Amino acid sequence: MGLTVVVDDARRACAESVEAFVHAASGLEEIELLDASRCRGWTRLDVVVHVVAGWHEMLGGLVSPVDAEPTVDAASYWTAFREQYGDEDPVAALMAQRRRAAAFARPSSAIAQLQDVARALLRGVEACRDEHLLWQGHVFAPGDFLAAWAVEHVVHQLDLLVDEAPPVGALALARATVEALAAGPLPAGWTDEVVVLAGAGRVPAPSGAGHGLPVLG
Repeated sequence: MGLTVVVDDARRACAESVEAFVHAASGLEEIELLDASRCRGWTRLDVVVHVVAGWHEMLGGLVSPVDAEPTVDAASYWTAFREQYGDEDPVAALMAQRRRAAAFARPSSAIAQLQDVARALLRGVEACRDEHLLWQGHVFAPGDFLAAWAVEHVVHQLDLLVDEAPPVGALALARATVEALAAGPLPAGWTDEVVVLAGAGRVPAPSGAGHGLPVLG
């Protein structure tokens, strides 16, 4: 099942998810950033540094318009991602992330860079026009590109284990993405947060019902 998102809706969800992630990460003390995150093997600082690196990639996508038809949508991108990277050695990837985080003298330096890159990214999201974008070898409609990143931000905000919930619109979009990949609605009794966490493999699906989860890369 595919998922196509209108660019104005995706722009709003993406911008709100960027702002919420920055606010959540910036509210953590340096020593708290060194605590474990929800993402196995990563500290909260590792999550922040991973997001900063992702935002640099996202900026590259935002300035890469292409005259070609989309090859993925807001949901099928995640399937393509899992097919491309799902067999990678997780330990090697975790250790590479540790080295990236270790490049910062203090956790506060990573937060400062996060805030700086976020300002540029928000300008790019606002300026995103209705033209197809090339990123990671895939062609996206602009709304689907922004939507995929909104989902990424929601998952990683949940990884930070903070009290602040992701924005309602972005969280609902993340649920819609998981349900599209699971080929149908998930139980109404599951909250959006539970659906996203199970969809990303952060927690088991409730009641042991797999529903094909996890589905996000």
